[in-house]
Amino acid sequence: MSEETKVLLVDDDVDFINMMQYWLKSRKFNVDVLYSGEHVIEWVKTNNYHIIFLDLKLPGADGIEILRQIRSFSKMPVIIFSAYGTKESLHQATQLGISGFFAKEKGFEEAARLIYTALRIHKGLSTEEKRG
Repeated sequence: MSEETKVLLVDDDVDFINMMQYWLKSRKFNVDVLYSGEHVIEWVKTNNYHIIFLDLKLPGADGIEILRQIRSFSKMPVIIFSAYGTKESLHQATQLGISGFFAKEKGFEEAARLIYTALRIHKGLSTEEKRG
């Protein structure tokens, strides 16, 4: 992956998300950060992100509702994470087609693995859609 891979991180945990942003940038990802859910849809529509990390519990918005809105216009990979996610919210997110769940305690190597996997799968699906 290189700087052309654009990642959007959406989480209100400022310390965690700043560390994750630093780590991903050190691996040559192009990273934007939002600390609330207020402008996510606007940013997703106006930027060409390849993948989104989305917290389920955000000030000003519900992560499931944001995911639902994203799915109304895009199939881009979305990885969710939350320190307070419930089984019900994880089930709803899965039904909306998430690319994975990132447990913060797993570390950033796991985040990178999820990015690579989701982008590889998404690229394969996009290729199939073009052929079909």
